[in-house]
Amino acid sequence: MNWKFIALPILAVVGIVASAYTVAKQNAAMPAPPPMVPPVASPYGDRVSGSGIVEPSSELIELGAPVSGLIEEVLVKEGQRVVKGQPLFIIDRRALTAQAAGAEARAFAAEARLAQSRSLPKPETLKQAQARADQTRAAVRDAQGRLDRLRAIGEAGAMSHNELPTREYEVANAESKAAEAEASLEFVRKGTYPEDLRVIEADVATAKAEVGMIHTELDRCIARAPIDAQILRIDARPGQYAAAGPGAKTQMTLGDLDPLYIRVDIDELDAWRFSDKGKAIASLRGGRQASFPVSFVRRVPLVLPKKTLSGENAERIDTRVLQVIYVFEDPNVPVAPGQLLDVFIESAGDAGAPDPVAVPVTAPAVAPTSSTTEPAAATAPDHAN
Repeated sequence: MNWKFIALPILAVVGIVASAYTVAKQNAAMPAPPPMVPPVASPYGDRVSGSGIVEPSSELIELGAPVSGLIEEVLVKEGQRVVKGQPLFIIDRRALTAQAAGAEARAFAAEARLAQSRSLPKPETLKQAQARADQTRAAVRDAQGRLDRLRAIGEAGAMSHNELPTREYEVANAESKAAEAEASLEFVRKGTYPEDLRVIEADVATAKAEVGMIHTELDRCIARAPIDAQILRIDARPGQYAAAGPGAKTQMTLGDLDPLYIRVDIDELDAWRFSDKGKAIASLRGGRQASFPVSFVRRVPLVLPKKTLSGENAERIDTRVLQVIYVFEDPNVPVAPGQLLDVFIESAGDAGAPDPVAVPVTAPAVAPTSSTTEPAAATAPDHAN
């Protein structure tokens, strides 16, 4: 007997069975490993749950640079408590300081011109104008006397007839100079006219406004705390360029941690079950199983797209959430701003659900049947087709 024809089929069958066993074993479902940390259990039977993020009661204040420039000095540290108006960091002010010096000099000059205008007339100038007027009046008397003497001589005099017009001209010229001197004396006596004084005062106001504007820009170079708060994060460094305006980088983050709030995101599908009268607790994540009672503060009226992600695999991100604000009843809870917690809220049950709309049901109209028609014939299927 040829054993070759018997062994080969047996080996083929054994190979097929081994392959099938191997494939089946590899495709077998692996048992899910137990979670490293057991999930937090809710103390409420009927509850609404959500992810909560710890935040300051003032919410996070992201402080940017008031003006663009190099950061000259950072005056605070992370974790430091600051008061409203306290300087936090300073932007380089050298160019503005030089501009302020020039503006102050121009303002000083304008004020000096104003003081000079108000001091008029000066005694020396007034005496000088008075002396010039007296001199011109004396010249008029002298010219008039010579003219009178010439006229007293008459035709019999030895003077030429052409001398009379000359004397008359000298009198007229002296009188015009005297009138000019009198006008100058009156101008000096009046000092500065009110219209001119207002122009100089406007120049002073303009110079002072320029000084004030530059000093305002100098003050804007100092970033100050908008409220009493605690410094949570510092991204500003001396020598670093800080840009101002929309989309600019945040230089500091601060907020008021007394008390701490927790912002809870409730899925829009469960929003109708939420009740602000229900009790609520916030539970830590991780190895320490600790829960803290929280109290309702307010709710955000607008339902928003979900932004706070918990990192769970089955988490829905293409959804909208109702945001509810709670406060920790214990002011010394061991949590930090930005930390995620699981929040369980006692639900209102079906009490808050809208009443179902009753839809009236009407019986279908039945067409009258003829007495000659048999019911069986009317309902029997047509097998002829």
